[in-house]
Amino acid sequence: MSMVPQTFPERSDLDLYGLMTPAKEVGGDLYDFVIINNQLYFCLGDVSGKGVLASLFMTQAIRLFRAMAKQQRKPSDIATRLNNELTENNDNGMFVTMFIGEADLTTGHLYFCNAGHNPPLLDGEFVDMQPNAPIGLWPGLEYEGEEIDDIRNKLLFIYTDGLNEAEDHTQEQYGDARLQQMLHQMKNHTAKQVIDTLSQMVASHRNGAIPNDDLTMLAIRCL
Repeated sequence: MSMVPQTFPERSDLDLYGLMTPAKEVGGDLYDFVIINNQLYFCLGDVSGKGVLASLFMTQAIRLFRAMAKQQRKPSDIATRLNNELTENNDNGMFVTMFIGEADLTTGHLYFCNAGHNPPLLDGEFVDMQPNAPIGLWPGLEYEGEEIDDIRNKLLFIYTDGLNEAEDHTQEQYGDARLQQMLHQMKNHTAKQVIDTLSQMVASHRNGAIPNDDLTMLAIRCL
C-alpha cells in the first residue's frame, strides 16, 4: 500500500483521487502519478495473478514508471521501455496490463497508451483506443500512443477489472453496464465522490461475497 499514493494534489487546475483495495494481504494492482510543471503523468495497472509475486512485479513496474515519468517521456515510450525492462529474466511469465497517460493541465491535451488494459471512461463513455499488448510478455514491442485534444472539465475514470468483474454469491458480475450508468450519473461529481460511491456500490453488489480480485480506481478531472 505504501507504493501507491495516499495523498492527492490540492490544485485549482486538477481534481484527482485514487484507491486500491487488495483482495488478499498483498495486491498486484497499481496506480501512480507524477506532476512536473503543468504536466500530469499517471498510470494504472493490473499484474497477472495475486499475492507476493504479483506485488513484487507491481513494485518494479511502479519504480520504472516513476523514473521514466520524471524524464518526461511520452506514454508510448514509457510502455515500450517498461516492456523491455520487465521481459528480462521474467521466468515466472508475469505481465501487467496498464493505462499510461500524460495530461497537460493548461490545455487539457491528453497523450495516452493502453497496454492491454480495459478501456477507461470519459464522462461516462468508453474510450475507443488501440489495445496494444500487455507489458512483460514479449520483448522488442513498439507500443502505439494516441491522444485526445482536450479533456478539461471531463471526468476520466480508469479502473481494474476488480470493479466490473466483482461478483456476488451467485457469481453475477457488477458489469460494464452498471459502471457506465453510474458514471453517467456522477460525471459532475468530484473524483473522491465518484470513487467512494463506486466502492460502496461494489460492496453492496458483492453482498458479503469474498472479493475475487484486487480493485483499483483512479479518477481525474483537469479544470
